[in-house]
Amino acid sequence: MRLEISKKKISSTTLVSMTDMMFLLLIFMALASNFTAQTGLPLKLPASVSQERQVHQVLQIQYLPNKTIVFQGTEYSLENLGPALQKEFRSKDQVVRLSADRSTPLQDVITIMDIIRGVGFERIFVGTEPIKE
Repeated sequence: MRLEISKKKISSTTLVSMTDMMFLLLIFMALASNFTAQTGLPLKLPASVSQERQVHQVLQIQYLPNKTIVFQGTEYSLENLGPALQKEFRSKDQVVRLSADRSTPLQDVITIMDIIRGVGFERIFVGTEPIKE
C-alpha cells in the first residue's frame, strides 16, 4: 500500500491565539484599573442652580475672608477648631455645614475639611447661594 504525500503547503495563519491574548489583556487591564483608589475627601457639592435643602443641619462653620473661623457663634483658629468640634461630636450621621467666601482659596477650605473629618464627622455640606437669573 502506497501512501500519497502531498507537498502542498498550508499557509493559512490563525489569529485565534492572538485574539485570545488581546482579550485576556483587556480583561486584566479592566480589572487592574478598578483597584486603584484616589485620595481625597468624598464630598457631594450641591448644585448652584437647584439648591438642596439640608434638614438635619447640626453644626455650622463659617470661614470669613479675614481667615477667621466662626463655629456656633464663637471665633476659633485652625488649632482650636478641632477640640471645639470634638466636644460637639455625637455620631457620624451629624451634618457639618461649611460656608466660605467665594474668594477663599481652595486649600484653606480643604484644610478645614481635613480638621472636620479628623474629628470623626463624615457628612460635610458646603453651603452655596443660588444663581440669580
